[in-house]
Amino acid sequence: MGIMDVLKRWSTPRNLLLSVIGSVVIIALMGYGLQTLVYNVYGHYTMPDTRFGYTFEEIQTVFNGIGSEGLQVWTMVHLLDYFFPLVYCFAMIFALGLQLKKLNAFDGTYNKVLFLPIFGCVTDYAENLLVQSQVLTYPNLSALVITIASYVTLLKWILLALGFGVIIILLLLIIVRRYSVKA
Repeated sequence: MGIMDVLKRWSTPRNLLLSVIGSVVIIALMGYGLQTLVYNVYGHYTMPDTRFGYTFEEIQTVFNGIGSEGLQVWTMVHLLDYFFPLVYCFAMIFALGLQLKKLNAFDGTYNKVLFLPIFGCVTDYAENLLVQSQVLTYPNLSALVITIASYVTLLKWILLALGFGVIIILLLLIIVRRYSVKA
């Protein structure tokens, strides 16, 4: 039994629902934690992982604004972001898997789209580790690491956008197929 067989078997409405609920809960907890514990206390800043890219100067401004104590609190709240990529990755895989099964296209070459969220998840973890490395070395930030982190962040957003794009396209194909069969 290969990885695709496992993903096909696990792509169920129940697993999709659980992973979406998990994603929503983590987003809510992170949003609440960041707002109440970091931004309300240390100032409102846009953290790197919510942007498409950033410069050394932008990160330096954010980190200086929040300060060492704020970055420590941010790190504690941000621990949830080590669970979030895994949960949203599964949500996207299950959504894509269900759609491929609905279109009877899971066993062909189309199932390779399941790797989009996996690669997105891997880049999200790489981004988290790169940014965290700079939080831990603050105030001695590395322009090279921040530049690499910015490119990884952009790649993450591209992969996730492609994944959501495929989900939308497959949904449209399911709708078209459903109505063309009835016609």
